[in-house]
This record gives sequence, structure tokens and C-alpha cells, in this order.
Amino acid sequence: MAAEKTKPWLDGIVDTLVAARLLRDSTIPHRNRLAVILLDSAFETTCRAYLRNEARIQLDNAHRHRQNLIKTMRSNLPDIDGEVSKSIDYCYEEIRCDFYHESASKTLTDDALLDYEETVYSVIDRAFSVRTTDLVQAELVKIKARGVLEQPVQEIPIAWSSLTSKADRVLAAVSTIKPRNVQDVNAFFRKEGVALRLTGDEFTNVVARNRGSKNLFYFNKDLRRWEPSALGRYRLPKVVGDAAQ
Repeated sequence: MAAEKTKPWLDGIVDTLVAARLLRDSTIPHRNRLAVILLDSAFETTCRAYLRNEARIQLDNAHRHRQNLIKTMRSNLPDIDGEVSKSIDYCYEEIRCDFYHESASKTLTDDALLDYEETVYSVIDRAFSVRTTDLVQAELVKIKARGVLEQPVQEIPIAWSSLTSKADRVLAAVSTIKPRNVQDVNAFFRKEGVALRLTGDEFTNVVARNRGSKNLFYFNKDLRRWEPSALGRYRLPKVVGDAAQ
């Protein structure tokens, strides 16, 4: 696992999150339904690991019931605020139980899945004083380095003249070339015959303002390059598709 992760009980949690991410990025039709079940499993495992190893609480048979487990977790980790608790309760009661026990045909929107992923990550961050996103990304980099996720690049025709938004043009460039800096982006625009040229500050403003799991761009610290976030990859076909029509 990642070098900065020194708590052994995090191994299984991070592996579960990596599996959820791989599912989320796959082409399996019901990937979001399966991913949310894994995320919820990671959350429950986090609760048990925190209470046993951080809070030093002896869990008993009563804690096999989720309601008692979560109640104990909340009382021992006050950093879990009301909004996070509401999100966890909603996902479990309205989504996860239905997906797990009742319906194999329902699915979940990408935005809703990203919101719940962010919620689970925030609990893990607070429970173990780590950056969960970095731990998961480090494992994904290792997997990619082993060639497990290598797939042919799917070329998406880009109608540049129809992309009037600077953010959409940058998204198309970042998705295609994974640039390290604005010079890479401008060189790509030049090659594509796009008149747009960005200053360093303009590029930074675009990616920084749209950065994070709920936005379009992600900076891969390991490879030192900009990449589209999950939401960016989801949005790209819609952007270029709309532009091509």
C-alpha cells in the first residue's frame, strides 16, 4: 500500500475503495449500484476499525446491528457533522438496502455516487487523519503501472468551433493529452488548429476553479499531470457530442 499509510487496518478499507473506483470507471451497466454497495461496506468497516483501534472500544454483539454501530461511532467521533450523517443515513436507508436486498435492476446517477464517495472519504479522513483520495489514487497508479487497466484510447471527434466555453475546450484538451502545464495545452491547441491560447494564470484559473471530485479536473501528483476527474470523463462525451450535432 502507499508508503504514507502506516495503519494496517486501513489496507482492506483502501482496497475496497479502489474496487469501487474501478467499478465506477468500468463499462458494466450497473456499475454504480455495485460501487455504492462497496462504498457502504468500506464505511461500516471504517466504523469498526476506528472504534477498535483508535477509540479502543470493545465491540459486542449489539454492534453487529448497524444502528448501534453508527450510534457508537458518532458518539466517539464528533467530527462527523450533521450533514455527513444525513448523507450516510440516506444512502443506507434509501439506496443501499434497496440495491442490496431488493432490486438488481435499479441504478444510481454518477453525481449521486460521487457525492456518497466524497462523504465516505471524509469520514475516513477524519477517523484516521489521512487523505483517502491520495491513498486510493496511489493504488490506482500502481495498478495502471502493472498494465491491468490499460485499454485502447477511444478517439472522440471534437468540433472545436462549437465549443465556446473556455472550460469545455480545456476539458477536451486535458482529456486528450493529460498535460503537465499550459505549454502542453497551447501546443495541442496549435496542432488542432484552435485559435485559443492561454496564459499560465488563465489555465490555472480554469482548472483550479473546476478542481475536485465534484468538478472536472484532477491533478495527478504521482504522474505530475492534469487529468479529467470522474465527472470530467462523464461530461466529455456530452460536451463533444452536443458540439458535433
